[in-house]
Amino acid sequence: MMLGILVVMLTLVAAIALTRPWWSSAFAQRMSRERANVVVYRTRLAEIEHEVAAGNVDAESAQALKLELQQRLLADAAQESPSDAVTQRSSMRVALFVGVFLPIFAGVWYYANGSWRAQEALAHGGAMPDPQQAQIEGMVQRLAQRLQQNPDDAEGWSMLGRSYFVLKRYSESAQAYDRANQLKQANDPDLLVAEGAAIALAADGDLSGKPRELFDAALKLDPDHLRALWFAGQAAAQAGDAATAQAHWQRLLKQNLPDDLRATVEDQLREIGAAPEAALAKVAAGGPSLHVKVDVAPALAGKRKPDQVLYVFAKAAQGPPMPLAVQKLRPQSWPVELTLDDSMAMAPALKLSGFDRWIVTARLGAEGSPMAQPGDLQGQVVVSRGASPQNVDVVISEQVP
Repeated sequence: MMLGILVVMLTLVAAIALTRPWWSSAFAQRMSRERANVVVYRTRLAEIEHEVAAGNVDAESAQALKLELQQRLLADAAQESPSDAVTQRSSMRVALFVGVFLPIFAGVWYYANGSWRAQEALAHGGAMPDPQQAQIEGMVQRLAQRLQQNPDDAEGWSMLGRSYFVLKRYSESAQAYDRANQLKQANDPDLLVAEGAAIALAADGDLSGKPRELFDAALKLDPDHLRALWFAGQAAAQAGDAATAQAHWQRLLKQNLPDDLRATVEDQLREIGAAPEAALAKVAAGGPSLHVKVDVAPALAGKRKPDQVLYVFAKAAQGPPMPLAVQKLRPQSWPVELTLDDSMAMAPALKLSGFDRWIVTARLGAEGSPMAQPGDLQGQVVVSRGASPQNVDVVISEQVP
């Protein structure tokens, strides 16, 4: 109640301040037409004199401008001005209108659309309603009600699952997909993958348990199902089963994938320490291949940090300092096995095949910092060219001072 009274008082003060020019006689006298014209005339005259002094206007043109200005001033002065009384009465009417209309309009508008509605929504834990979102949710609700009357409509349940998924209502999406899979006797790989993805997202990305079972079931129906291969690989990698993840993703790479998806799959393979099949094919054609096994010495096992990244690279034992082959990954388990070969060269002229002896380094460090930093954990070994592929064991046994 007190807040409402305060708002009304502030509104009245604002109305009085805004209408003061109309009801103030001093203001009416000060801003009379005659005085205003004189001020304009003097200002324009001073501008003409300034232009003449600056050399922008010659004397003849300046005289013509002054004459025209004088004529305008005289013409304005000759026009009949309304009397002070009439002007003041008119001004008072305007002031009265604004002073009354402004508070009424502000009050009505605030009641209908004011911020109190937003405060009310926030008090109930919500946000301002989105008409389009409300319309979409209304359509989804009607579909759900229709399916309650016709529960054997598999396509309808599938559509409801997709709708809930788009609305990020993942638990309800998983339930709808589960109903669709029951009606189709789990023989549609698309629906199996969709249900698995919805369950995983409802569980904050956990792909273990039923999601992984659904992806595997989809692959039994269609071994080359793109989304099933991708998610099954993710589930296997999440469980620490790098071999199964590698098998799924390398099978995925055999398909005609868009370039961005292919690059993503190859990055995932490198993250688990596996070379993409394309890289393995290049190695088979020729060039040395170092199969590296990395482990951490027991004395340093307690100093590993969860956010550290493993960098494994080979440099020439005698040659330029630039690495000849590099891999970066986040180990899921230890020891880590990976491959270094010519396909990982950072420059076309600097490859493993261009040298006979290499220094292989494994370093645990911060993301984005391949250079050694104080506190990093690392190990090194010198390798000479031999039979290909070569097995190289690197133990991370020292801390960078």
